[in-house]
Amino acid sequence: MFKVLLVDDEPNVRMGIKMMIPWEEIGCEIIGEAEDGDDGLSKIMISRPDIVIADIKMPGKTGIEMTEAAKALGFKGKVIILSGYSDFSYAKTAISLGVENFILKPVDEDELTEAIKAAGEKIKSEREKSYRQEIGSEYLYEQRVKGLFAGDEGHIADAAAAGQYTSYCAAVIGFDDGQELGSDCGAAVRKFFDNMKNVDIVSVDISGVLGLLFKDWEYEAVKEALIRLNEALMGRAFIACGSSVRSPGEICRSYGEAKSIYANKFIFRHCGIAAPDLLKQRRDNDDTDYASQLYAYMEINDTEKLSRTLDMFMESMQTMDNTPEKAKISCITLLMDIRSRIVRSASDKKPETLISDEFVSHIGGLSSLRDIIEEIRKCLISVSDACFSKTTKSNMERVVQYIRANYNRELRLEMLAGIFGYNSAYLGKVFHQYTGENFNNYLDEIRISEAKRLLAEEDYKVYEVAEMVGYSNINYFHNKFKKYVGVSPLSYKKSFGRDE
Repeated sequence: MFKVLLVDDEPNVRMGIKMMIPWEEIGCEIIGEAEDGDDGLSKIMISRPDIVIADIKMPGKTGIEMTEAAKALGFKGKVIILSGYSDFSYAKTAISLGVENFILKPVDEDELTEAIKAAGEKIKSEREKSYRQEIGSEYLYEQRVKGLFAGDEGHIADAAAAGQYTSYCAAVIGFDDGQELGSDCGAAVRKFFDNMKNVDIVSVDISGVLGLLFKDWEYEAVKEALIRLNEALMGRAFIACGSSVRSPGEICRSYGEAKSIYANKFIFRHCGIAAPDLLKQRRDNDDTDYASQLYAYMEINDTEKLSRTLDMFMESMQTMDNTPEKAKISCITLLMDIRSRIVRSASDKKPETLISDEFVSHIGGLSSLRDIIEEIRKCLISVSDACFSKTTKSNMERVVQYIRANYNRELRLEMLAGIFGYNSAYLGKVFHQYTGENFNNYLDEIRISEAKRLLAEEDYKVYEVAEMVGYSNINYFHNKFKKYVGVSPLSYKKSFGRDE
């Protein structure tokens, strides 16, 4: 409905116009009346009508003076002038002000109706044209930014020729759970940057993921703004940021980095915002045996060190070259390794205390690396409590217990010191005071004792027994065995009637 304001100093004229025109039929409604030119100007600026019907001769400002003043203040509506004067000079002035029609009194109903309808059609046409121009302008704006993201030479040349900015940085924003970025979220992003200069925001794919281009922003300021945006969105979105670059031709590199990180949001989701300088560029030669470390902390029921090691494991996978598939495989492999260790050394425990196949399948379906690590953390702590529950034993008792449970692995005093949080020299001294033996002799005695049992009771070959008790070198085992037992392993075996 078009809004119409009536301005005439004669109430009867205003009433007659209100009664004679079928306003609803022609898509109009009367929103107000004014009794003179000054009152009319005030109401025009307050109510912003689409159409004003005004008398030319009124106290104070005339209809033409009122129109002139309203146009000067930015009024864009249509004005129809009514007059009892046939002087052409009035019509000429009215036309120069953009008045739509000049109708002589007494007013003819049909003539005024047609004039109002014509004004309405013109308003409609202008609005459609303005909308098309706005849409076209938005389209060109989006194409320009997308062209820079894609490395289009034409758009790069245009931006370079303009030479307005000295730095650029691209970012990508979308929901972290794979759902489409709702219009409310997109609007929230645009509203957040409303009062900030030099930020272009465009949709970069059909799911509603947004691309942002920061121009002449300090890189730290970009990251700070994105952190605040993430807080404003209450964690509903995942934000990836590219590097800061110096020329339009490099924008595509910054955008490519952001897009690559966004594609791996499974890995980086928990980072708040993810940016190249906050992530490792390539996978380091990390040969840490995380399964051994985690299992060691499970055995001594040290949940604090277990958690820290899991965090280190997760950090090792936060690299630009990693993928969700690789990360899931790494996590599942870690679990299976730990499970096999539990089965070997805690076989007397109930099956439900172990890591189940259902749990392994469950973590494979989670949507982020952080979620997987948190589930693994809870699982390992639970298994540690079930299989290796906390005791009131002294630290040295727990060290001895650990050695007896793991004598067949590669054990070193330095490794035990790291597990139990000691300096290795101090641990060696305290261990000797507690057991009466140095660490190496104590370990050899346990290994040789188990080797004697295996040689006497089982049908293993000597080299197999050596490996089973923790000696990788058969000659070293032979010498150690003879030192502690007095005879060779083979002679000892034969003394029980067992041939090699």
